[in-house]
Amino acid sequence: MQIRLTVVDPLGSPSEPRGRAAACDVLVTAPAGTALAAVAAGLASAVGGEGAGQHDRGRELGGGPVVLYAGAERLDGQRCTLGEPPLTDGAVLSLGCPAEPGPDVDGVAAQLHVVAGPDAGGVHLLHGGRIDIGRSADADVPLDDPDVSRLHCAVTVTPEGRVSVTDLGSTNGTTLDGAHVGTRPVRFGQGALLRVGESALRLAPPDGTDPLGTTPDGEGHVRVTTATGTATGTDTRPKPPADPGPSSSSAAPAASAAPSAPVVPHTRVGGASGAGALPVPPAGDTHHGFGAAEWGASDGVPEAQEHGPVVPGQGRAPRIENRPARPSGPDPSAGGATAHASARPEPGTRKGTPTRGTDISPEVRRRGGIGAWARRLTGGRGELPGAGPGDPYDTDGDDGAAEFLAASLPTRAPESWPDPATLLLTALGPGPRLWERGPGHPETLTVRLGTADRAAPDGSGLVPAVPVTAGLREVGSLGLAGPRTRLAGLARSVVAQLAALHSPDALDIVLISADRSRTVEERTTEWSWLGWLPHLRPTHGQDCRLLLAYDREQATARTDELLRRLEDHLTEAGGTRGAYDKADRAPVDARGGARRPSWARDEGPTGADRDFEGPFTVLVVDGDPGGADVREAVLRLTHEGPRAGIHVVCLAETASASPSSPVTETYEAACAASPAFRECGAVALLSGDVATALRLMRVGSSGPVGHGTVAAVDAVSPAWAERFARALAPLRTDGTHADRHARVSAPLPQAARLLDELGLARATPASLMARWADAADDTEALGGRGRAVLGAGPRGPVAVDLPAEGPHLLIEGPPGSGRTELLRAIAASLAAAERPDRLGIVLMDGRDSTGGHGTAQGAEGLRVCTDLPHVTTHLTANDPVRMREFAQSLSAELKRRAELLGRLGFAEWHTRGEVSGRMVAQRTPKPAPGAKPGSASSSGAADLDTPPSSTLRLRPAAARERTDPGPPLARLVVIIDDLDALLSPALGSPGRPAAGSVVRALEAVAREGDRLGVHLVAAAADDGRTASTELGRAASLRIALDPVSPGADEPAPGRGRLSTPDGRLTPFQAGRVTGRIPRTATLRPTVVPLEWHRMGDPPARRPVRELGNGPTDLALLASALERAARSVAAVEVPSLL
Repeated sequence: MQIRLTVVDPLGSPSEPRGRAAACDVLVTAPAGTALAAVAAGLASAVGGEGAGQHDRGRELGGGPVVLYAGAERLDGQRCTLGEPPLTDGAVLSLGCPAEPGPDVDGVAAQLHVVAGPDAGGVHLLHGGRIDIGRSADADVPLDDPDVSRLHCAVTVTPEGRVSVTDLGSTNGTTLDGAHVGTRPVRFGQGALLRVGESALRLAPPDGTDPLGTTPDGEGHVRVTTATGTATGTDTRPKPPADPGPSSSSAAPAASAAPSAPVVPHTRVGGASGAGALPVPPAGDTHHGFGAAEWGASDGVPEAQEHGPVVPGQGRAPRIENRPARPSGPDPSAGGATAHASARPEPGTRKGTPTRGTDISPEVRRRGGIGAWARRLTGGRGELPGAGPGDPYDTDGDDGAAEFLAASLPTRAPESWPDPATLLLTALGPGPRLWERGPGHPETLTVRLGTADRAAPDGSGLVPAVPVTAGLREVGSLGLAGPRTRLAGLARSVVAQLAALHSPDALDIVLISADRSRTVEERTTEWSWLGWLPHLRPTHGQDCRLLLAYDREQATARTDELLRRLEDHLTEAGGTRGAYDKADRAPVDARGGARRPSWARDEGPTGADRDFEGPFTVLVVDGDPGGADVREAVLRLTHEGPRAGIHVVCLAETASASPSSPVTETYEAACAASPAFRECGAVALLSGDVATALRLMRVGSSGPVGHGTVAAVDAVSPAWAERFARALAPLRTDGTHADRHARVSAPLPQAARLLDELGLARATPASLMARWADAADDTEALGGRGRAVLGAGPRGPVAVDLPAEGPHLLIEGPPGSGRTELLRAIAASLAAAERPDRLGIVLMDGRDSTGGHGTAQGAEGLRVCTDLPHVTTHLTANDPVRMREFAQSLSAELKRRAELLGRLGFAEWHTRGEVSGRMVAQRTPKPAPGAKPGSASSSGAADLDTPPSSTLRLRPAAARERTDPGPPLARLVVIIDDLDALLSPALGSPGRPAAGSVVRALEAVAREGDRLGVHLVAAAADDGRTASTELGRAASLRIALDPVSPGADEPAPGRGRLSTPDGRLTPFQAGRVTGRIPRTATLRPTVVPLEWHRMGDPPARRPVRELGNGPTDLALLASALERAARSVAAVEVPSLL
């Protein structure tokens, strides 16, 4: 077990100035169940340094008492267990004294969420009194927003729970739901949107949603049970109602189209007229299928949270919805008022339409709140009448080049693109929205970049803070450019959205930050928060601790891993693209609009390239990735990666786009800073004097197209990202959907252990009997399984199924390539897969065991496998008498099987046996007294005539006398080492006179073995002599072993390629089975500092030493097989000798 912790010394190290806290990230390695006391001294030393024992806070040098706190809780070193809460991955421990107290959640009247802006994501608890908001560090709610005054405004909470806001003489003013706020207090209603500078804040209720169920696994992680439907990402919301078509009646309310939309009453504290009072959530309130923000995110009206899409165009593929909105009729349920209303709409009109992620406009709020608005929009589950879905890439109706990913009016619920504050609460909960997006979710890999004010559908005014989004599945790759400080905040926001809404099983996040224009310390400090996310764990065989790259060697390793995945996908898709060509870009049509990117074009009638089902990978490339080869790899991943679910987010540090640095110059500067930037399908350029604005544009073959969409950027601080990532660090899925995706290919290991590939690291009789029971229930393996595991492959164990893919296997390789060891592994894996009474193994060493092998173990040949209970016969080609006897017995066995099976095949014969075993046998009369067995009277021939038959009856009397079915016909596998020595025996070889008899018997097996259930597995030198033999022609499975290269870094013997009948070539490393079992040293708990810049290196593996006098893996397996065979009372297959 390995967990990552942070140890904080509030008083600081003796080497630091007094009062400065010291902190250290550490990696703790310990067996499960280890007490905290075992590593307490190591934790104290990691943060305290050499002078850790000099502090006078109860610590002693050399393992004295160490006091640790988790928050304000003092931890008992003997009772607290590593891996159990609170000692889970990402936890922060305080040394010697409690940490600073956390927020006081008692008596909270409301929460103030910073939902948008350059310093978004803050969640502030309002207990009462005055709360100052401003840019100053002295403010109660400090905002890093240049457009916010030092003390901008004040929010006051009265003892009765009423909230008001007052401007403090700010430079840029304060607005509440679009209305100006002056020096006089204005009621701040729950759900209202407060605008200060470029930031937006919303008042939320004090209590959030119920957290998800969690279960600690004892190894530093917490298993999370996600809501139904979220793991697969299937949209469980009601479908949009049918478009009623044009209507000339303006009096009919739209709510009539959805009579089933529920209207749930709710209660407000202080009476119905208290617009500024906090609501009381009703009992049993729920959210929609994909989860919602906290209760009350839509003004506390439950029915408002039931709605889905409300207005068309937002968050989808690149287009602008320009169809006119259909006017609505009067709303009989409208009513209510706000304290700061300056004008009142005329009766029967609709003023403003709320959009996703925003609050409603003041006009709509005055007409009954969001509940009445939702009812007017037919439950809010569809687009407005007349607004069809349209082609995502359609630009018809655009004046010139319309915005590519414009913040037009939304098509889904306001919660579809959660704000940063909601993301933080979701991670801390964990909330019901955690990891809600899967491959089937309509917003998979869609990220929110900022907000913009958009025109309402009816043209009545502006709707504030509409989310501006970009879908990576639509654009392929996304480029972000701007000054470093704001660019880093935007990148943190984008990556946090991906991590919060997609589970680690569905999304991998990879970082390449190897730009040498910045120091390693700067890069690791900026991205250290990212390493806490579980999405950076290497779960597909990547050779690293985390999917990070801070130098060029690590960058090469990360891109190679992704290129292998891309090549695998192209191979599986049945086609491949040529070399990357920069000219293969998304062309621009005559109107200047970019068509679909090249990777998204239909390659066939199904367009399967755009239906990738995961797992996805988001590659974050910060600046120049490295050398020429890495640049070329990133360019190809940007261009072709989306076909395999690989999407690039490219960061480029540039000046802010402004009159002094136009958009075109900023774009070219970004392309120069990061070569992959030019290949991105959409780019977001930070603009303005203080880089708090963002311009989102599509990209054609000649560069950005059109003017793009301008929005206020959403960015988060490093402290916010650290808190968010640590909250996600211990979380894991419950495993229900963890195995949906195929494994991604990985490099072959230098050596492999067969028992590990078999999943029998601890081979026990119980585990073997479970495998045998599974084989007995396998309807596709009638007559016995013949599946042999060869070793480790790119995607896990490589195996051959002799009955299904064979029937015969030929292994060729030069001397010393590992042929004999591979045959031993095949024999062992065959035995582990089937019972001894359903599978027999015959072994033959074709060469005299006294020569031809370099080691004592090699001189034993296949004899070391005779301890397997499945082995019935072993023969060495040095005794001509036994060799002739073996040839005769093998030929007789073939004849016996042919006689028994008749015209049936081996599997068909067993199929009939399975059917007959389930049928009730016909009752036969008892023999008459004195009648002889087999006579006419005893067999019933006197009463019934024997039916005529054209089949020749062999042994008719014996067949009629048999009353039991007899032993089952077992599958037989003949394994031969050094087949070439039998084909061309050496002069003076003892077995030369009988070699021809054995070869003829083996040729008969090659011809008839498939039908008779007898298989050949032979190994020979790669000199071409076996190609013209009967076995060479009959072997549909072939293995070619590579010669062994000297050197410590070269692979062990057994590296080869498996060729199957369909033409596939699968490389593998043969599993070793005759090695001694590894030493089982006790794992001592260790604490080492965590070096983030080295987490992308291959993990340091302790060399595994074998027990010099211990048993081999083969002996261990044979012993377990023998005990399992006795437990199931398996009858051995008769020997051929």
